[in-house]
Amino acid sequence: MRSYARLGALGFSAAAATALAVASACSLGLDPSRFENDGSISEGGAGDGGLDAPNPVQCKTDPDCKPANACLTGHCDTGKGQCVYVVCPTQACNASTCDPNLHTCSVPSAYGFHAGTFNVALGSAGCGGARRCFTAVYPFVFVGTTNGVVAFAVDNPTSGAPAAVPVAGLPFFPSSIVASGGRVYFVGGVVGAGPDYKIPIAWLDVPTDPTVAEMAATTVFDTLPLPAVDAVYPDTTGGIYLVRADGGKSWPAARVTAPLKDLDTITFAPTTGLPSGSGTVAASGSRLVTFRQDNTGSFDTFFSLETSAGTGSAQNAGEQSLLPTFGQSAGLNYLAQTPTGGLLWSASSIDAPDGGSPTTVSARVSWVLADQNATKFDATTHVDVNTYNIAGANTDLPGPVAWLDDNTALVVSAWPTNQAQSIVQLASRSGTPSVVPNRSFQLAFHPSELAATSSNGFGYVLAPNTTTSPASLDVHIFAAACTN
Repeated sequence: MRSYARLGALGFSAAAATALAVASACSLGLDPSRFENDGSISEGGAGDGGLDAPNPVQCKTDPDCKPANACLTGHCDTGKGQCVYVVCPTQACNASTCDPNLHTCSVPSAYGFHAGTFNVALGSAGCGGARRCFTAVYPFVFVGTTNGVVAFAVDNPTSGAPAAVPVAGLPFFPSSIVASGGRVYFVGGVVGAGPDYKIPIAWLDVPTDPTVAEMAATTVFDTLPLPAVDAVYPDTTGGIYLVRADGGKSWPAARVTAPLKDLDTITFAPTTGLPSGSGTVAASGSRLVTFRQDNTGSFDTFFSLETSAGTGSAQNAGEQSLLPTFGQSAGLNYLAQTPTGGLLWSASSIDAPDGGSPTTVSARVSWVLADQNATKFDATTHVDVNTYNIAGANTDLPGPVAWLDDNTALVVSAWPTNQAQSIVQLASRSGTPSVVPNRSFQLAFHPSELAATSSNGFGYVLAPNTTTSPASLDVHIFAAACTN
């Protein structure tokens, strides 16, 4: 699981932090039997029944996970007591497909860094923006659209038409879709009149069998004392934080973990000691992360940690300046969380001499927080993924990032010679931090038009598709271990 946030260019007003679509508690009316493999809705016909993949409660050994289909290989994750399945396993950077009639695997074929692309034809991005409606828990990618939520099996990264798995049990349009561990949460918009507002929240534990025909989320309709939830962040234990971007009330936050109780009341607590002009942007274990940027004076950036977040014991540990280790920065910012509470930061590196006009010199990504136990923000380990020489400090140059493993990150930035397009690359902090050679792919969109997530060593980028009518989306799959 990876989650990221894009931060506004000029601080954190509540209006800038929200931009959310308000969900209603109406039925989406999606018939699981009418989904085709390309994500479209058909006029009829039975859905794929899936393959026979047993998942006994608390498996003990691999033989407990013996499927009837020869294409599947099962393994018992003894730590979770859960069977994990792979369809037609091969060596790295190779893929094989299963014949659904003969239940035999094809000869493996090789793939590169850009392993594949598939279209999501259900509509344009939901949640008021792609970055809030896109996440992954291997072997599935979840996409929220203007017509509902669908999951795609991505065990074969080369498939141009992966199985589309409808997500049942969602009687609302989500405003946020967030992965936390092996679980995905769907958070809707707040409805009703105060003081007791209502919010729909759903969750599902993602199946490990990529051949399932349907997923079912559990939805509750709970009470809260706030008129909106503006941000949702994963913790490191399978739960999420709900945050209201209200500076006058110190950005109230709540931490919840499934299973939730229907008609329960969610208790929020202020983010006590929140530094003036800052707002929450991520979570790190039991802490919320705050952010503030000076875009007109020193061009410094400040992070802080809010310990015991979402409780009455919340306390701010004090701001830390990143100027000594990152340098001057401004413009759009992006963050990516890791399953262990680490943090990646992507921003524009600028040169703003005293009394002079600023110049944007690079799109820079930094491993800024190690994990949920780290107390120091440090951008010493960073990579300039692309360099520029552009007047001004608020250009759309850095882009979304996704943490692939402890040492590598998928990074998006503007193409230096055509800043209306983006380049997807791999950055590594091993040895001398650098861009990994032979790992790049160009997309014909600004970085701010894209979303990124990752799981199990694969990166996923969601892009608009401007060639279809009506509007649709494309998911691009990137394999960190493979070269162009």
